Amino acid sequence: MKNQVPGFSVFILCILSRTVLAKVDPLYKACSVRETCGDGQTIAFPFYIREKPFCGYPGFEISCNSNGNPVLNLNNIDYIIHEISYNNQVVRVSNAAVSETNNSNASCIDLSSHRIQNLSLPEDRFALLSNQSELVLLYNCNSSLPGEILRYRNGICEDKNKTAGTVLALVRNDANLENASRECSGDQVVAPVDVYAGNGGGFGIGEVIKRGFLLRWTASNCSDCAESGGKCGFNGSTYHFKCFCPDRPHGLQCDPGKANGLITKVAVGNTAFNSSS
Repeated sequence: MKNQVPGFSVFILCILSRTVLAKVDPLYKACSVRETCGDGQTIAFPFYIREKPFCGYPGFEISCNSNGNPVLNLNNIDYIIHEISYNNQVVRVSNAAVSETNNSNASCIDLSSHRIQNLSLPEDRFALLSNQSELVLLYNCNSSLPGEILRYRNGICEDKNKTAGTVLALVRNDANLENASRECSGDQVVAPVDVYAGNGGGFGIGEVIKRGFLLRWTASNCSDCAESGGKCGFNGSTYHFKCFCPDRPHGLQCDPGKANGLITKVAVGNTAFNSSS
């Protein structure tokens, strides 16, 4: 009879484990899976992959391009995400039109075929980090330029299709900006760049644009939920932040007792097994 007790305890332990595992909240399980586009960066709250909107925050949807890079769409313009700092709530992005179509080893950057547009941000979600520079792109400029203006063409490919004319690039605080503007009759586009304002004159213009710029984001605070063992998410029906926990979704954080319920119940089963043997 003594030999039958351990077997019975193992049976009870299996029942307990199966019951608890079956009750783990499906949203918690779904948001526990590490997401990435393939470049090694982790996509986590407030960002989310298109298929799992409940794991992120509205306005932070991420798609993946063919190169395995995460792409953020801001007011219908795609930006490649190069770096995410979750602790500082800062993300580095660059315009996808240029970053995806220009060879990193090319001696010039094509700003004619793949035109950068003025940055437009959803102000309730993203804001430019301070201490960055503004690069002014001037389109349809004269092919014959004065000597002091000519250098602002450096690093920019020639417009082979003759659709945008000569393109010039200067930082906003450049003393020659006004003179250069007189040589151009096309659009003026202002692109933020994360470089010291003195690095102008078209030098390394391709690297500067592809390096991109920094944005700070605003979303619900995830720290309390994460520290309690939960996964941060959002309820699209009620339009409220949710903390997905093993037992069920909570408002801000998991119930410590419920979050550790699986461990507690399995431990009880183990204790029963040990005491019976």
